[in-house]
Amino acid sequence: RIPPPPPKPYKSHLQYFDKSLDCVGKHMNDEILDLVNKFDQVIGTIKRSQLNEVKQKNLGYFRASDLFIINNDGKLWIPTRTATKKIAPNAYDFSAAGHVSAGEDYLETIIRETKEEINLNITESELEFIAKFVSPELHYIDSIFLLRSDKTPTHNPSDFASAEWLTPQALLANIANGHKTKSSLPIFVNILQQYLSKNI
Repeated sequence: RIPPPPPKPYKSHLQYFDKSLDCVGKHMNDEILDLVNKFDQVIGTIKRSQLNEVKQKNLGYFRASDLFIINNDGKLWIPTRTATKKIAPNAYDFSAAGHVSAGEDYLETIIRETKEEINLNITESELEFIAKFVSPELHYIDSIFLLRSDKTPTHNPSDFASAEWLTPQALLANIANGHKTKSSLPIFVNILQQYLSKNI
C-alpha cells in the first residue's frame, strides 16, 4: 500500500465545525480513538467525548475519513441526514464518513463505515485516495476517498432519510439555493472536482 502524502494545513478550518460536534453526539458509546500529532503519528488514545479537552489543552488531533461514490455518468451518490440528527439534520452528507477508531487506519475506517452506513462491502483496491487535510484549530486530520460504482447503496435508515445521484454541479447549485449541508461537503466537492479533472 502506498501511504497518503503528509497532511497539509487546511485554511477553511471552520468548515469542520459540524463534524467536530458530531464526534460527541453521533454514537451513544464512548468510543476510544487514536490521538495523533500534526504529523499524523499516533501519540496515545482518547475517548470520543474528550474532544473539547483535546482542543482546549492542545493535546493532539483526531482522525476522520470521508467517502464520495461516483457513477459512470459523473454523478455522486449523496444522502440526506435524518431529521432526528442532533448535528446537521436534513442536511446533505458524504456518501459515508466516520471517525478513525483506535488501532484503525483511514482505509479500514471508511471500509467499515461504508458497510455500517450504506450496506456496501468494499475493498481497499476499489478506493482512490483524494486528499488529506489537517485542521489545526479544530484538531482534525481528515482523509477523503473516492469509490467508482454504478451500484445504488441501500442506506441505513437511522443515518439517512433519503439519497440521490447528483452531478457535482447540481449538488453545489442545490446548496447555493438553500439546501442544508454538512459544512465541509461543498469544500470537499470542489476538491473532488479538481481531482477528477486530472483522473478521469
